[in-house]
Amino acid sequence: MLLRVTPLRYNEDSNFPLVSMRSLSPVVWSEGMYLGPHHFQAQNRYFEDSIRFATSALWFENSGLVGGEIHAEALENGTIALLHARGVFPDGLVFHMPESDPLPAPRPMGDLFPPTRDKVTIFLAVPARKPNGLNCALDEREAGEARFLAETRTLHDETTGRDEKSVRLGRKNIRLLLDTEPSGGLVTLPVARVMRSGSGRFLPDPSFIPPCVQLSASARLMSMLGRLIEILEERSAEFSLAGGERPSFSTQELARFWFLHTINAALAPLRHLYYSKRGHPEELFVEMSRLGGALCTFALESHPRDLPVYDHQRLGECFDALDLHIRRHLEMIIPTNCLKIPLKAEEKYFYSGEVRDQRCLGRSTWVFAVGDGGGEAEVISKTPLLVKICSRAFVPELVKRALPGFSLTHLQTPPSAIATRPGTQYFSISKSGPCWDHIVKTRQVGVYVPGEFAEPEVELLVVIDS
Repeated sequence: MLLRVTPLRYNEDSNFPLVSMRSLSPVVWSEGMYLGPHHFQAQNRYFEDSIRFATSALWFENSGLVGGEIHAEALENGTIALLHARGVFPDGLVFHMPESDPLPAPRPMGDLFPPTRDKVTIFLAVPARKPNGLNCALDEREAGEARFLAETRTLHDETTGRDEKSVRLGRKNIRLLLDTEPSGGLVTLPVARVMRSGSGRFLPDPSFIPPCVQLSASARLMSMLGRLIEILEERSAEFSLAGGERPSFSTQELARFWFLHTINAALAPLRHLYYSKRGHPEELFVEMSRLGGALCTFALESHPRDLPVYDHQRLGECFDALDLHIRRHLEMIIPTNCLKIPLKAEEKYFYSGEVRDQRCLGRSTWVFAVGDGGGEAEVISKTPLLVKICSRAFVPELVKRALPGFSLTHLQTPPSAIATRPGTQYFSISKSGPCWDHIVKTRQVGVYVPGEFAEPEVELLVVIDS
């Protein structure tokens, strides 16, 4: 089988320079040669283009933001300005503002935001390097089309720490640009999207994900990843075998194990990306695509070919589609409106659990399930009197002072979202009072089941209101 190799072609709409513009030939130095600015400029271009060529060959999509933040107060007053930004332009020019490079001048939004549009994209822009033209302006009045502007700084001799000299350095001629303005001759990098509210005020669009080379550059990507990890951890807890439970290896049990394997295999690398925060968005997209493709196994009308492809210039669109695919397929396997808060035994008679899913603290119904192999009537009567449920920190004090926790009411018919088990009784939990307030604050739940229950099997379930 022969593989066809397609020649590399550059997107006409991209900001990548043509290969012919790169200078990959070093200057030849020889004794007695006359030195002029051209020699050092050519050597500098050789170093820059060699580094750019190597990084673009070794790493995929190596341009974008490393971090950045819009001045929110200025935007509310109709002006777009940056607090800080750092990253790499598509042609390889790096920037770190304001630490190494000055922030671009703020721009008023009023006259540049068309009344017919509700969103405008904001770019960082810098003049492209001209192979045979002016790239550094000595006079600020000529800085319009120049890539750099010469400015004088006083530097010390690094060997002696003395001997100050005035040295002219090139300041990057970076500016803010809106997508309503012409961008000819400029290299641009999207940094934000601004939308107009119903009252006419300007606000940053929270759904926008700029091209970036680190996950931490986008609060939206980090939020999406954190939410996905919470859901996967919840599913993993729901499908894991309870302590002492033995697998039956039935057909249904095998499907359960495969689904649990799919979740746990994805959870570990996703957690690493979330806590390291330095991964490239493509790394996250690969892990999410692997999970999305595996979940297609459990859906009859789904195939990995339908998954979105990675688009570095439209990260919001491709990540939104992939995230929606994953969450929908997780719901196909088990309804997401019934969640389980895993309880672990701490001391004798005491259990604790962590509320990982934020939805549990919103509009929801909490249900306590208990079974001990005793008589049904006995369990129904003694559970509301003896079992105490509150925040983890409060339960020991309630036991010491013989005070009640949440009020428990037996449910003759549990909510339909709950998969009931024979021999188990279900009780609704009243979410009110200091116990609930402290659970919302700490996200920690405590349960006390006294010795009157011989071998209790307890569960804490949450049904999310639709």
